[in-house]
Amino acid sequence: MSASRTLIIQSHNFQVLRGWIGRCVDSVREWSEARGYEYRFLGDEIFDLVPEWYREKLPDRLRIQADLARLILIRDALDAGYDQAVWFDADLLVYAPDRLSLDSVEDNCAFGRELWVGTDAAGRLKTWRGIHNAVCLFRSGCPTLPFLIQTVERIIDRTEAGQITPQMVGPKLLTALDAIVGFGRIDSVAAFSPLVLRDIDAGGGDALASLKAATGREKMEMPAAANLRASLCGDTTNDELLERAVARLLKEGTLP
Repeated sequence: MSASRTLIIQSHNFQVLRGWIGRCVDSVREWSEARGYEYRFLGDEIFDLVPEWYREKLPDRLRIQADLARLILIRDALDAGYDQAVWFDADLLVYAPDRLSLDSVEDNCAFGRELWVGTDAAGRLKTWRGIHNAVCLFRSGCPTLPFLIQTVERIIDRTEAGQITPQMVGPKLLTALDAIVGFGRIDSVAAFSPLVLRDIDAGGGDALASLKAATGREKMEMPAAANLRASLCGDTTNDELLERAVARLLKEGTLP
């Protein structure tokens, strides 16, 4: 795949692009430039791409609007002649850039692989498997892309606004479809749960050990990048913890 025909896309509100979020964005941009990829950063204008009825139904649900906007941005990039277009969430950190490669992806679309470490009803650590759309890769001619755009729009159109959950047309939809059709995966881009992030900040712990063990059982490589889930910041993590975790990951280039 020619690097000159690859576009990396990110978006975030420029007014709050600071601190650990800014370091995440910088890490993706620097990795893109090192790989020779074209890089495009956009602000809130991405929401103008979403149909008006969709925005009116979800006026304050920007993350759900972004689930559709990223697909439209990728479609438009491929229509403009790029061979592949890849979306990275703004809260995704590339901390081992030498180990993050798109060349090994054989499918014409691929998503991040998720091993989510949380607790069950009894408070015991448990790891859930799925895929996430913090990274989305599509190549020219992929039939899945128009299908996903139409599917996301139909789900939102057919569901009462009060019944629309945060990940309904993102990771939950993709994980459900993946169980049937088997999407391509970018195993080196993970999603770290708050429990894992707290252990990274502390330099180790049971949740991080569970993630490493699950990664080994799945015969996956250790992640080189991860979504840090800004949407959960202030709930079970905070900006100070994430600042420290990001600094550790960038300094060490691997999980502690």
